[in-house]
Amino acid sequence: MDKSDGEKFGSIPMSTSPSERRAQPVECSPIAQTLGRSSSAYAANARINRTYSGKGARRGAVMTLASHRIGDAKRVVQEFRKSADSCTDFTEGRMSYEEVEVQPDPGYGDDSVSIRLVEVVSYPDGVKIRVPHAVVVLREGTTVAMFHNFERPNSSVRKKPTGIPDELIKAQVEKIRHFDGAK
Repeated sequence: MDKSDGEKFGSIPMSTSPSERRAQPVECSPIAQTLGRSSSAYAANARINRTYSGKGARRGAVMTLASHRIGDAKRVVQEFRKSADSCTDFTEGRMSYEEVEVQPDPGYGDDSVSIRLVEVVSYPDGVKIRVPHAVVVLREGTTVAMFHNFERPNSSVRKKPTGIPDELIKAQVEKIRHFDGAK
């Protein structure tokens, strides 16, 4: 995937410090840390957040790439998996999430985990909006890539469940492999 395909990319440098975001119950924190400007409980050597907007009705995603020591990179994915296996719902600050469901292993990189969950946005007048989210966390060598997408209310692409473009993830894994191979 590249810019010639009509997609739009943007990038935001991020702190290499560990995330301090905590969910309740605390065991769900690895999931909460992946939402939005994704991070983890481990310091990184480098971390960048990129946005990808698909052309037309194609889905976009937020992607975070983080370079870690190999042990920390493995722990990021292991802890995310453990959290996904045990959490069904959680809160983080004023945000509320439920229906956390592990998806079939996507098989990306050296290790990967995919989940779907629903954010429940409550308004003072009692109206609640349910916002489906999708998250994929993968490790390729010492690089951890986190992909996050959510379905915008009133979206025109609601016919399919919320997801992250497979071609985007596969292209990113190949770029990581190519970069690691060039070292």
